Amino acid sequence: MQKNHQRTLFSLSLMAAFLLSGCQAAPSPVSAQTQAAETVESVPDNALSPRATAESFYEALVAEILVQEGDAGSSFELMLRSAQTRKQEDLFRRSMQIAFLLGDGERALRAANAWLAAVPSSRDANKAVLQVLVNLNRIPQSQWHLRKELNVAAESEMAENLYAIPLVYQRTPDKAVVYQVVQAAMVDQLQEDSPWRADALAVLGRIELQRGQQDAALDSLRQAYAVNPQSVGAAFLALELYAQGNPKAGAMLHAYANSDTANTLFLIAYGRLLAAQNNDQQALQVFQRVTSSVPDMPDPWLAQGALQASLEQFADAKKSLDQFDRLIEELPESDLQLRGMDESLVIRAQIAEAEGDLALTQSLLDEVGDPGLVMRVQVQRARSKAQQGHITEARALIQALPAPNDEIKQLKQRAEVQLLRDYGDTQGAYDLLAQLVKSNPDDDDLVYEYALMAERLGKVKEMETQLRRIIDRSPGHFHALNALGYSYADRGIRLAEARRLIQAALAFEPENPYVLDSMGWLEYRQGNLAAAQRLLEQAYRIDADAEIAAHLGEVLWVRGERSQALKVWREGLADNAQSQSLLETIERLDGAGSVLLLELPGHTGQAAPEAVKAQP
Repeated sequence: MQKNHQRTLFSLSLMAAFLLSGCQAAPSPVSAQTQAAETVESVPDNALSPRATAESFYEALVAEILVQEGDAGSSFELMLRSAQTRKQEDLFRRSMQIAFLLGDGERALRAANAWLAAVPSSRDANKAVLQVLVNLNRIPQSQWHLRKELNVAAESEMAENLYAIPLVYQRTPDKAVVYQVVQAAMVDQLQEDSPWRADALAVLGRIELQRGQQDAALDSLRQAYAVNPQSVGAAFLALELYAQGNPKAGAMLHAYANSDTANTLFLIAYGRLLAAQNNDQQALQVFQRVTSSVPDMPDPWLAQGALQASLEQFADAKKSLDQFDRLIEELPESDLQLRGMDESLVIRAQIAEAEGDLALTQSLLDEVGDPGLVMRVQVQRARSKAQQGHITEARALIQALPAPNDEIKQLKQRAEVQLLRDYGDTQGAYDLLAQLVKSNPDDDDLVYEYALMAERLGKVKEMETQLRRIIDRSPGHFHALNALGYSYADRGIRLAEARRLIQAALAFEPENPYVLDSMGWLEYRQGNLAAAQRLLEQAYRIDADAEIAAHLGEVLWVRGERSQALKVWREGLADNAQSQSLLETIERLDGAGSVLLLELPGHTGQAAPEAVKAQP
């Protein structure tokens, strides 16, 4: 089955929901003088004479005044001297902040080294030296400090520390040197008997991935997985490889994700990946695991609500959003908190629109206060107008949005395409997409949508041409592989090539219900009914989509299991009573007088012709 992954506005809410994280309030700002006074007064003075204490306190205050007057150079010297006199870590930190304010890495390194010399046991001082050395691109010198940090870290911190290493070095240009330094620093963790060997191997794999060496990264993943299949570090490496289009990491990725011990933060990242690949049903199952195990974390509830709304599970979506609102209201007010509340309002407005309550839709949109959501709000208003039959006014609302750059201009045009497509102007959507593709010929997702729109208009050759363009340029674009393979299978042509294309898509997405549906439909077209039923049942278990129901029901019908076929079709109609694929299948096999069709409100007994197999 072809799956149009340029979906409704729910997908915009989905991605926005995933971008929100941690909705935590920032600490209240404190004046420079108060901050200096508080840090100085908090240190025991028994090691210093009263005079030294007073002088040091005075130096810190003068240093802060000099910063405010623009003399950061003198301020740095006074602050560092005060820090060395008192051996107070907060003052060393402040010295480094002033150095960074000056843009002077050498002074920052001097302050960090002085801090470590004054307080040799301080892990913060050691990490400060490490970070400054990396920022100055003195990678070989960072090895000792990295190894020291790893060797003093508690067992409970080790996984997090190892995961952070590639992030620390990610902007360093010479990744070959980084690999050597990190490998040497992790010598203890890489030992055969180390409980952290798998995670350390995964660190090396992520650095190899940063170098663009996917094969080497995959080899590191396999080694890590062989040592410990439950390694969180290995799981994140598998996630990164898979997200970059390497299907060979899929089996290890899914195995860890499906395990009972999967890490919560990993599951959130995994759920986001599934949603980005338009596997909404699977993504929802992941977020339901997270909200069940960590019910007090707000963000997963928002993501869960967005996914449920996208899948038209509106009652459940409202419950998830209610829980998100309750949790986020308990947090101190912050920009992220307010953004989260606005995101919840927008999703609720989209649900209200889908349910036909246009007054509530408008009321909810009027409550949105975040300027960053203005475009989405305006698009939502346009959809409300379109639903009332005012397409021209709806398009005008979108066109009236400001477009300060090409990116915003393209987003406006895509929103207009979606509006035209969803409200019946297929030709208008196709014409606008043609303009977009002409301006952005290398945008695979755009070309993919254009190809599906071409098929809607019966332009099959154009659809094939555009899908082949995508596959030639991006062999891992499983949507294009699946769409072209399904098109051949559905028309009963070039079946050997259809199998090759769908198998390639399955290599990337072995549990994608729409790709499984395509393979099941191909088996049916080739007369392999048992295999077809097995694959279609597997797809239907993952996502009880109306078109999958149409295919599975047809196979069951042909195999003589007619009561079961009717049951599946009835479930499909409950999911989407407007599915032309399902309506046509029922009418063709069970007749225009089928009880399933007669039960539908307003049904005339004749299914409308189906232009395409793509989902709207």
